[in-house]
Amino acid sequence: MSASVDPQYLLEGAVFALEQSGVLLRDAALLYRSGSHASGVALAAFAREELGRWKILLSLRGNVFNGETLTIDDIKARCEDHVTKQRAGMLSLTMRADQDTRAGQLIMSRIMSSPGSEEWAKTDAAIAQIDRSKKKRVPHDRHEQRESALYVDPISPDRWNRPSAAISREFARQFIEDARNDYAIQCLNRYNDFAVLRDVDAELCKALEGWSDRPTLPLPEGPLPF
Repeated sequence: MSASVDPQYLLEGAVFALEQSGVLLRDAALLYRSGSHASGVALAAFAREELGRWKILLSLRGNVFNGETLTIDDIKARCEDHVTKQRAGMLSLTMRADQDTRAGQLIMSRIMSSPGSEEWAKTDAAIAQIDRSKKKRVPHDRHEQRESALYVDPISPDRWNRPSAAISREFARQFIEDARNDYAIQCLNRYNDFAVLRDVDAELCKALEGWSDRPTLPLPEGPLPF
């Protein structure tokens, strides 16, 4: 049987995963700026998986503190599935819609209606329903978007998936920036800013403060060019 791991080992793995997420996002931005939009999306999707791994390993660390015994094989099994890591790395949702779509009309209705009014309450409930549906769908969608950004696969008898044509510049920009925003929150509030982290998770803050040579994470970049 594999030897069991301790909380420090899981902390190191979690931080290394967060670091790798930042590295992949940095490289995704470089690819986007060079015109390789599909490759940028693929790297940003992998960055989200590493962000998910960071969250999973922190959760496993808490389990070990509570008495659970974990081995290397257990860690590999918990972090093996792509969609599971996408789900763990889904830290926020962004709703974008044209004004002539139902979602766009709902967004405008909430903006225009008075907070607390009947119209505002109905609109807010409808938007919440869309959010719940997206939370179920988005992890699998992002996994499929990564594959469509990487592989030439058959779609139909007269059509192939061609990554360089399937991924638009605007889609890539939004995909990379959404991933970067989630990474930025974790990087700044859950790793770099001890004043914030101490109020959120005092134990994690103490462990990071005691790690003298902990990695310096890549800083989130600014907005990508349109």
